[in-house]
Amino acid sequence: MKKLTLILLVLTVPFVAAAQDVDQIIFPHDVHFENEVSCTDCHADVAESTMAADHLLPDMDSCADCHDVEDEDECGTCHTNVDEAGEYVRHIYGAALFAHSSHGDQEIACAACHGEATAAEPMMPGKADCRTCHETADDLADCRMCHAGDYELVPVNHGPSWQNGHGMLARADQNACFQCHTQTTCQECHAGDNVRPRSHSLNYAFNHGLDARGNEMQCSTCHEEPTYCSSCHIAERVLPMDHSQSGWVSTNGGGYHATEGVFDMESCIACHDAGDADPSCTRCHSGG
Repeated sequence: MKKLTLILLVLTVPFVAAAQDVDQIIFPHDVHFENEVSCTDCHADVAESTMAADHLLPDMDSCADCHDVEDEDECGTCHTNVDEAGEYVRHIYGAALFAHSSHGDQEIACAACHGEATAAEPMMPGKADCRTCHETADDLADCRMCHAGDYELVPVNHGPSWQNGHGMLARADQNACFQCHTQTTCQECHAGDNVRPRSHSLNYAFNHGLDARGNEMQCSTCHEEPTYCSSCHIAERVLPMDHSQSGWVSTNGGGYHATEGVFDMESCIACHDAGDADPSCTRCHSGG
């Protein structure tokens, strides 16, 4: 066993040494920023770039504008192996049609997509960064501005069974869904009785009021307020509880509804909005 261990150690040492000799360029953006070096000083062609494949990285001539490229200490600022200096490894980026020039024409700062220059390493923009400007529709037309037609936009986890199990992930992180989809996408499938949430039991029409009063914001995720509620309540002649109490309407001062109307007219309009027709109030208050 000892001999085998020794042989393995001997065999692995040359490979480790060889891996350490590979040059890695570690460009300190923060140091250059502190010395008032602008982005275009090193990325000179960015204003004319119309494709992601354009070579926008600085070459040795660019470095020579500020550094003595014959001085190994100077080169060691970025290169880990000055004797066998290599080239910077480009990021593999799927947005082949991305045009820096059009973003520059819109006066979008470099930091908006790549992060602040005070960071040691630049940030590569993702979907969330794009969505700050591109409120793409569900046909993903905005995405095709940068992604070529042969680029697969559907994530790898959207397999054949995705439709049956996507609800769990959607509940866990809705923001991830909204990077590609709008709320309309959900409503197209989940409208009406087509697909019910688990909380909507067969008896839900009779007891949903408890949930609605406790969490209106959750209801409004799928149901537009207040038109969705009022359209069903009017058709089924469902009255709020206070409308059934004695004295809600009275010839002596108007009753309780008169007070509610003064202090909370918006609640009244939620059900009694007649659209372009005469207001509902005029049926009783025609005399002013």
